[in-house]
Amino acid sequence: MTETDVLEAQREATATIRGYMYQFDASILAVLSATKSQTVTVEGVEDFDVLEEDSQTYGQVKYYEAQKLTDSTLRDAIVPMITGFLRYPANVRLRKKYVLYGYFKDSTDVATQYKLSDMKRMLVRSQYATDPKTKIRTKSTTNLQTSMGASNQDLTDFCNRFTVVLSEPFDTHRSQVIEALRIALDLADDEARYYSYPSAFSLMASLSSASMKAARTTTRNDFLNQIKPNVAVYSAWALRRESETSYCKMIREAHFAGLNVESHDRFFIIDLPDTETLDMLTSLVRHIIGAWSSHTSRSRPAKERYAPFFFFPGIGPEDLIQLKTRLIEERYRITDGYAFYGAAFTTEHLLLAQTTLEPIAARIVADGTQLLAALDASVRRRLVIQLHAGKPFSIDPKFRQISVPVLSAAMARKIV
Repeated sequence: MTETDVLEAQREATATIRGYMYQFDASILAVLSATKSQTVTVEGVEDFDVLEEDSQTYGQVKYYEAQKLTDSTLRDAIVPMITGFLRYPANVRLRKKYVLYGYFKDSTDVATQYKLSDMKRMLVRSQYATDPKTKIRTKSTTNLQTSMGASNQDLTDFCNRFTVVLSEPFDTHRSQVIEALRIALDLADDEARYYSYPSAFSLMASLSSASMKAARTTTRNDFLNQIKPNVAVYSAWALRRESETSYCKMIREAHFAGLNVESHDRFFIIDLPDTETLDMLTSLVRHIIGAWSSHTSRSRPAKERYAPFFFFPGIGPEDLIQLKTRLIEERYRITDGYAFYGAAFTTEHLLLAQTTLEPIAARIVADGTQLLAALDASVRRRLVIQLHAGKPFSIDPKFRQISVPVLSAAMARKIV
């Protein structure tokens, strides 16, 4: 493969990824635009189907940054639509609508409605072939209307139910999705951009990949209830879309730039990739303690003191003992829920007050059961922060959460 081939393949891969992301964004807008009587199925008959008792609208999404909407492009998109339309009895066809939604290079003078004459022209496909012996190039045509068995009245009926919706370029379109979420959830712009949009995108990706139609179907109300801003979920899509520096900066500015942390108990769930060592994890824990514990302050009132909680799902008991030993050897005061050797775990001991005489720097739990007990025992506002390698720990959505995929301990440091 030549260097040119590699570059072209990269461009094709990028275009494909952006096409999927554009489709997810368009499907989010379809859900947000649905009425109370409508449901939306993604990856149904088309990319998104808006369904109600007396009407069904099937939407196909296309994103062509470098391609115009020609007869050939339109034909590839809508021949399957026409084929499906012709399968329905005449009385059922009256309830069907079809939409080609998307962005095309240079949409000037592109029609959004089509007449019978337009459709008949578009359905004539021309192909060229060169005779290998004579080198003579010949043209052949295929009338798809004839091969589909569609009458002029059939095509007229389809044209009356077919619309092209010309949308915006990728970034502008995404901004429209974020604005629609902001309005729907009554949020500030930053909340919609950094909390709700990542959640909406991840939810749409999850819906699209479900095997059963029922699991790919949602309503506007159900969708919004699942992305309310108490849960901020960043997906691997977001990480791939941005550079690592931009990704870390975006999340840091959204969630970790504020200095007023007194009113929160922060629970860090850290599950790094297998390539990271215990030394790297320990260094990250030191960094988080330095940024998110008030243990070095001598003047702060007791009610305004705070220390982070830690849970490490991916390390075993021996590594956890080593980590705690290192912190204690470095003069960090920690609690782990055990008052003495052989004692039972208690949240009372885990939540011992931080004071100038007991400058508790961190609180560490050994497993998920202890974590959930600590979350329930906390009387402050709670925030769960997950820094994970791709599989976040399951947490009740009643707790405010930030779930962030990371590639390394160094990347996690940039974020927190």
